[in-house]
Amino acid sequence: MMDEGKLIADFLTANAEKIWALGKQAYGKADALIQVKLKTAYRSYLSNTREKYSKAKSFFIRNEPVDLYSYYVPTGIECGAKEIEQPNFNECIAYSNRIVLTGSGGSGKSVLMKHLFLDCINSKEYAPVMVELRDLNSEDQPLQDFIEHLLDTLGFKTSEDYIKRAKQAGHFCFFFDGFDEVNPELRSKLIKQIKSLSKSFPKCPIFLSSRPDDVFNGIEDFSVFRMLPLDLRAALSLVEKLPFDKDIKEKFSAALENSLFEKHESFLSNPLLLSIMLLTYGENAEIPSKLSIFYNQAYEALFQRHDANKGGYSRKRLTSLDIQDFSHVFSLFALQTYEKRLFKMPRMQCLGFIEKSRDSLRQKFNADDYLSDLLSAACLLSEDGLEIAFSHRSFQEYFVALHIAQASPEIQTKLIERYWQNMRYDNVMDLLLELNPDLVERTLLIPQLEKIFSDLGVSHSVGMTHTAKYLKTFYSSINVDADGISATCASSKADGSSVLHMAVRHCGTYTFPIGTQYDVVHAQLYRQFGSGNQRSEYPTKSITHRSPIFLAVSATHGIFSREYLAAAHLALKNLKLKHENTVHNLDVLLGI
Repeated sequence: MMDEGKLIADFLTANAEKIWALGKQAYGKADALIQVKLKTAYRSYLSNTREKYSKAKSFFIRNEPVDLYSYYVPTGIECGAKEIEQPNFNECIAYSNRIVLTGSGGSGKSVLMKHLFLDCINSKEYAPVMVELRDLNSEDQPLQDFIEHLLDTLGFKTSEDYIKRAKQAGHFCFFFDGFDEVNPELRSKLIKQIKSLSKSFPKCPIFLSSRPDDVFNGIEDFSVFRMLPLDLRAALSLVEKLPFDKDIKEKFSAALENSLFEKHESFLSNPLLLSIMLLTYGENAEIPSKLSIFYNQAYEALFQRHDANKGGYSRKRLTSLDIQDFSHVFSLFALQTYEKRLFKMPRMQCLGFIEKSRDSLRQKFNADDYLSDLLSAACLLSEDGLEIAFSHRSFQEYFVALHIAQASPEIQTKLIERYWQNMRYDNVMDLLLELNPDLVERTLLIPQLEKIFSDLGVSHSVGMTHTAKYLKTFYSSINVDADGISATCASSKADGSSVLHMAVRHCGTYTFPIGTQYDVVHAQLYRQFGSGNQRSEYPTKSITHRSPIFLAVSATHGIFSREYLAAAHLALKNLKLKHENTVHNLDVLLGI
């Protein structure tokens, strides 16, 4: 790895002319004193940020931050027909200087953002600024003010005027990590602030990471890249880098190459789930078909099994709680932090949540001991500087779902009604659907689908007028460009569309077209309604069931088609029939 001092010196040399010019504009002069001030500011800032983001903890590495590249495996990204197999900063901004990176939990978004941040310094063209967006949950200040405070905190001691001129000159590159970790009520405001920053400083590249969200379809000039799954080669490379028992890793890698990876690619192509499988390998002969079972196996492995990286050493726990009671306490802890959208927190606040969980469950243990067990024995939490963080956000979501699944019926209904609107941003409802499908069907899917189809005026069957109304209700515009067909969600109706999509997936009532079948239809639609390299937007408020754009998009047989809406209606019928027959089937079973 390049010497840090030389790297920073090279950056200053490459940018000296620009820095002195900006200094002269901001300070009215660029004499030796100003030059020393600016050099010191850049040295301090770049040194501090490289130290902060070149080291990190992972699911397997919790005690001390280690070099990012000791476990980093390049993960490809894709935007329409454009694929970047091993993303680097220059190749990304050569395609677009406005990029959104989307991917599911555990797909490696944050690790890739840190890699691009460090590579930005190596490129010597921009001063990178990393904003972990979850920090805005506890900060009541505009995004641009937060950025200036962040720069100052990390040693960039210059004037406000200098920073403004540097942004205008395109001297910074902004990395906004974890949009999906921002409180739902703050996201609309934040998107507006990001749009404003993008418009005000067009020369500054912007990277934004998040789990998939339709809101990005409404951000002009941003290219939305999808994180690609690991292929077998990358999976083997990651396993090799993980700090785990060598013999187990060799056996696991051999199994992956034999047939394991091909058989369970949907799970094992995700870096986090691959790590969990390695953790539990040898204990379970079969890979579970449900994500919730993965997390349960990981919890059991973390709680009660030996440390496979330390010769079978078993970590001693300070509390005497058994595996079930320990889980109940942590589920309530996860629920409290999820309610407040906290993924990391000060130690004292963390202890407060533990004490509330303990007292609510009438358990007896020392909160400091329980936190110590979470950090060093069960490893469900980790220390992140002066704060305590979840080892991975997915564990918080799993334990929230677990708490709801095990709660009393009144509590279950209350929590589902409170949290189902978050399903666009996290996996709590999906995990709960796996843990207790009858509960989610009865409490969420059936009543919400009934409301949707009542509002659309559907009684017996779905027609084209219903489909047009569906588009007008749930989407504000249909977008056509070279990368595909997309839609911008109507913000007030986006949650309802998520329920509709969940029902279709859960009931398996629709099969999407694949391969050339879709490509041909899309190519025809793009020729008819596209406009070169620009995205064409068609507001749904002016669309009727006879509009050419509606007829063309509906013919794609995707989520905008009559067939898809009919599949959702069929899912509702099937679910209602299932629950209507439940009591009868029980009577038959018991011979009553």
